[in-house]
Amino acid sequence: MKETGADNPQRFDCAEKCVDAVLDRVGKRIVLGLPLGIGKANHFANALYARAAADPSISLTIFTALTLERPIGKGEIGRRFVQPLLDRFYNHYQDLGYTPARRKGLLPDNIEVCEFFMQPGAYLGNAIAQQNYVSANYTHVPRDLLDRGINVLAQMIAPGTSGNSYSLSSNPDLTLPVMQLARERDDYPFFLVGEVNPQLPYMVGDSELAADEFDFLLEGDTFDTPLFAAPSLPVGLTEYSLAFHIASLVVDGGTLQVGIGALGDAICHALCLRQSDNDDFRQIVQDLSSDDSLQLRERLPPAVDTFEQGLYGASEMVPPGFLHLRRAGVLKREVYPDAVVQRLLDSDEISTTVNEEMLLALKNSGRISCPLTPADTEFLQRFGIVDPSYSWRGHKLLNPQGEEEECDLHSEHGRRRLLGNCLNKKLRGGIWLHGGFYLGPEAMYRELRELPDDERSGINMTAIDFINELQQGRALKIAQRPHARFINSAMMVTLNGAVVSDGLANNQVVSGVGGQYNFVAQAHELPGGRSIIALPSTRISDGSVKSNIVWQYPHTTIPRHLRDIIVTEYGVADLRGKSDRDVMVALLCICDSRFQGELLEKAKSAGKVEKDFAIPLQFTANSPERICAVFDDPQRLTLLPYFPLGTDFTEEEAQLAIALKSLNVCSKKWWKMLPLMLQGRRAWKDHSESMQYIHRCLARMEFERTDTYEHRLEAYAVAGALQKFIDQRRPLRGE
Repeated sequence: MKETGADNPQRFDCAEKCVDAVLDRVGKRIVLGLPLGIGKANHFANALYARAAADPSISLTIFTALTLERPIGKGEIGRRFVQPLLDRFYNHYQDLGYTPARRKGLLPDNIEVCEFFMQPGAYLGNAIAQQNYVSANYTHVPRDLLDRGINVLAQMIAPGTSGNSYSLSSNPDLTLPVMQLARERDDYPFFLVGEVNPQLPYMVGDSELAADEFDFLLEGDTFDTPLFAAPSLPVGLTEYSLAFHIASLVVDGGTLQVGIGALGDAICHALCLRQSDNDDFRQIVQDLSSDDSLQLRERLPPAVDTFEQGLYGASEMVPPGFLHLRRAGVLKREVYPDAVVQRLLDSDEISTTVNEEMLLALKNSGRISCPLTPADTEFLQRFGIVDPSYSWRGHKLLNPQGEEEECDLHSEHGRRRLLGNCLNKKLRGGIWLHGGFYLGPEAMYRELRELPDDERSGINMTAIDFINELQQGRALKIAQRPHARFINSAMMVTLNGAVVSDGLANNQVVSGVGGQYNFVAQAHELPGGRSIIALPSTRISDGSVKSNIVWQYPHTTIPRHLRDIIVTEYGVADLRGKSDRDVMVALLCICDSRFQGELLEKAKSAGKVEKDFAIPLQFTANSPERICAVFDDPQRLTLLPYFPLGTDFTEEEAQLAIALKSLNVCSKKWWKMLPLMLQGRRAWKDHSESMQYIHRCLARMEFERTDTYEHRLEAYAVAGALQKFIDQRRPLRGE
C-alpha cells in the first residue's frame, strides 16, 4: 500500500497543498473514497473537487454514503425555524462542495459522485443522484470500492496525545476493511489521507492507527471545527408504543442493535424504564398487549424483568441512546476477544475476576497447554491473567528477577506465582459496545470526548464486517452474541412478510439497503437471534391515511423467506417458520383496523386465506384512539417525554419542533388546517400568563412582527399546533 521510499506521512496545514501532493503521487485519475456520515475529510474533498472542477483533465469519482447537509427548512415556516439553528449549530461547518452541483444536476462531466446510502428522502426525483446510486450491502462496499479502483481514501481523524497515533474514531467501519483488502492485493496503489480534527472523540481499540499508516496528514487550526450535529427528533406515542413492544422482546444477557432516530431514542428510553421504573414498564406493556394478542408471539413471552446480566451492544450505527443505556446499568454485559474465554464466562465456569480457577478452566478446556508455551503466556498476559513481568528467553520462562520459572500449572504455588499481581483483578479486554460508526447530537460527541479512560476502553469502534456478518470469527461471534435482537425500521411490509425499507415502486431510492439485510440474515444464523422490523401501521400521504401493511409492492429490501418478527404499535407478530396463511393472518391482526377488511378480501381472493375466516374480534379495534387511551394518564405521560434523551434545542425550539411535526401531518388539507388556525388565532390574541410560552415561540420564529396576511395565517397555524402540544401534558425532556 505504501510507496517505497516515500516520506510517510507527508504533513500539510493547507488542503490545496495536500491536493498538489496527492495528484503528484497518484496522477489525474482519482477514485476517492469518503466515509459515511461525519467522518468525511470535508476540507480535503472540497479542495480536490474544486481542482477537478477547474481542470477537465482530472477525472474524479467520489464514492461515499450519507452525505450530511445543513438543514434547509421547507417553506416559510421551515425557514424561520431552521435559520437560527444554522447560525448556532453549523456556522463553522463546511458543506461538501459537490452537494449544490449534484442537487442542481450541474456536476462537471469529469466528476462523478456515487453513494450506496443516501440521506433518507433527500434525493427523490434527483436524476444525477438516482442514476449514480450503488445498491450494495454495507459489508460488500469495501470490495466494491476496490473493484472500482479506489486509490485515495480521505477521512477525518482524531489526534492522540503523543502525536504518534491517530484514531479513525467515528468511521473505522469501511476504512479498516479497505486497508486490509488493499494489503491483500499485491502492489495495489492506495493512499490514505487523514484530516486531523481535535474535536473528534479519540476512540481506542481497532480504530487506532500509527502515524505511519497514513500517506498524508492535514493538521492545523483550519481543520479544528465542530462536528456535524444531528439533533434528536421528538418522539410520538406511536414510536413509544412500538418501543414498549420491542423492549419486551429483548432478553437479559443478550445482544442489541438499534438505529438512529426517534424510534431508536424511544426504544432506548423504554429499556431504561424497564430497569428503573419496572412496575410502570410492566403495566404499559400489559395494557398494550392483550392476552389474546400474545398468541401472535407465543414463542416470545414478554421479557419484562430488570436486567441482571445486562446487554452487550453490537451495532453498525452507535446511537446516542446507547450511552443512556450504559448509564442506566442496562448496557453492561462485556464480551471478550476469545471464543473459549467467552464460552467459559457464559457458562459461569469462570467469572471476570482473575484467579487460579480461571487458569485451571483454560487448561481443562484445551485453550492453554501445561506446561505453558510462549504463545500461551502472551495470551494470558494480554488478558491480564499472568503477571506481565514474566518473559521467555529461548525455551525458558523467566520471572521478574530473570530467574528460570516453572511454567507447570499443576501446583498451587506455581499457579499463584504466575498470577502474581494479577490475582483478584478484573479480566482485561472486556468490551460492552462494538460499533461501526456514530452520529448524533452535539451532546453525544461531548460525552464521548469526556469519557473516563476505563469507560472509553469498553467501546471498540471497528470494521463493519466484524459487526454485520459472521463469516470471519464465526465461533467467537456466536459466543459473544447470544439472544441477539437486531432492530431495524421499514417503510412498508407486504402481507406475505416481505419488507420494503429503501425504495419506491418507481425505483426511486429513498435511502439504501445499508446493513439491514446483513442483520436480518445474521439473526437467522445466530442461535437464539431474532430480526425485529419496526413498522408504524400507517402513514400520512398527500393528506390521507395510508396503511404501511400492503397486499403487494414491486420493490423489496428483505425477501419474504427471511421474514421474522414484525412489530407495529398494535402488537408483535412472530412470522418465523410459519405458513403463508398464518403469516397473513398475524399481520392482519397487527394492522390498523381501517385497512383490515380490504387486505383480508385480497388474501381470500388469492386463495391464501380461507373464505370463511374472520379477523378475531379482539383485533378489530386497532386504532390511534386505542393507543391514546393506553397513555391517557397524567402519571404515565410523565414517563414519556418528547425528547427522552435530551436535546440540543432550546426550550422554545423543542416546543416548536413538536408543533411543526404535528403541523406537517395535517398541512396537506386546508380544511384540516382551518380549526387549527382558528384555535391559533385565539391564542395569538390571548396575552394571559398561560399563553406566554406560545408568544415566546412565535417570537423565536419572528412572527410577532409579521404584517402580511399570508404570514399571519402561518403564525396562527403554528400557534394552534403549539396549543395542541400543551394539551398533551407530556414533558419535553427526559432526566
